[in-house]
Amino acid sequence: MSIKRCLLFAVVLFFLQSTLIPFLFDGITQPNVFFLAVILIALQYGRKAGIVTAVVAGFVQDVVLSNFFGLHLIPYVILAAISSYIGRAGDKEQRILTVVTVLGATEVSLLLYCLMAFVSGQYVQPAAYMAEFAMPMTVYHLVLVLPAEYVVGKLRRQESYYGYRRYYRP
Repeated sequence: MSIKRCLLFAVVLFFLQSTLIPFLFDGITQPNVFFLAVILIALQYGRKAGIVTAVVAGFVQDVVLSNFFGLHLIPYVILAAISSYIGRAGDKEQRILTVVTVLGATEVSLLLYCLMAFVSGQYVQPAAYMAEFAMPMTVYHLVLVLPAEYVVGKLRRQESYYGYRRYYRP
């Protein structure tokens, strides 16, 4: 992945998550583009890139956008490790595997958020929490997963697909 592309991608994600998405959606449920980026990078680029992205995105989201430190960081790292394992097992061109992985990771992340809130001493009703957040988040991520996968796939340098480009010129 190109450093310039990754930094630009991170700035765009931060802008989307902190300003544009809250403006477009209600304050209770909204898509989590950091989460989508973490899962898709782990699927496409492997464990190391996925976990680094999870740590950075989780830290930024916890420090800047959240009020409970670790709420996003811990689930992101866990789900990036699991997604990288699934990404190694599957074919890169299987769109259905990507969609199912993102939707499953969405539900697992919501369960982990609920568990972390409960462990921290907050009063949480898991059924109500899942009913209020699970369905909208699943729909949002279902709509955004394929466009986000296209964008994440474009972060690769052209040379990574074709080796040395001079060998493929006509």
